[in-house]
Order: sequence, then structure tokens, then C-alpha cells
Amino acid sequence: MTGNNAFTHPGDREYPIEERDLSEEQNEHLTSALRAVRDNADAPSELQDVARKMLGGRLELKDVLDDPSGFRALTDGIAGMRESWRSMSPQDRQAVRAKVEEKAAEAEAEGVGATYRPREA
Repeated sequence: MTGNNAFTHPGDREYPIEERDLSEEQNEHLTSALRAVRDNADAPSELQDVARKMLGGRLELKDVLDDPSGFRALTDGIAGMRESWRSMSPQDRQAVRAKVEEKAAEAEAEGVGATYRPREA
């Protein structure tokens, strides 16, 4: 295939993932996020593999934690994020919270995605 419809990755698809429990908009967002992970050279290879499996239809969202590579990728990633969060100063944490709240407010104003409210500190 050529042009914009060319498949550059095994398992790539030109339509959103269709998880039954998610809305069409959420499925489109999930597909976009998985493509971003798959294509991010800095993402752990295990997480890229999970993204490829999901994009290729070989793994559903509900089964990610049952898949050994999915479990490892997510738990290792969360552990790394936890350590990064713990090593931040309180000021840096507050800056992150403010940025998340700003992005959520922008998305809500645009009518995009589910409303997100971070937990109070």
C-alpha cells in the first residue's frame, strides 16, 4: 500500500480499537495513545510490545494484566512513575497537578473526553 493508508507497523490499523465497554471517543483516544507508545523510541520495549498486540487485535484491554508481558510492562512503568513522583519536590508535584488540572479544564471546555478531577492532596 502507498500514501496515507500505508501500514508501517505489523498490526497497525486505520480504525480505532473497539473495546465494548468504551465509547467511540474513548476507543479513538486509546488507539491514538497506543500508537504514540508504540512509536515512542523512549518507551520501554515491553510497553511497545503490548501496544502492538493491542493494535493488532491480539490483546484486549481487559486482558493486559493477564498477559505476562503486559503485567510486567505496566507494573514496571508504574513503579518508575512512583519513584519519579516521590523524588519530586512538593513544588514540582504541585506544578504537575496544576498542569493536569489545566489540561482537564481545556478538554472539558472543548467537550473532549471524560471529565477528570485529580484527587485533593
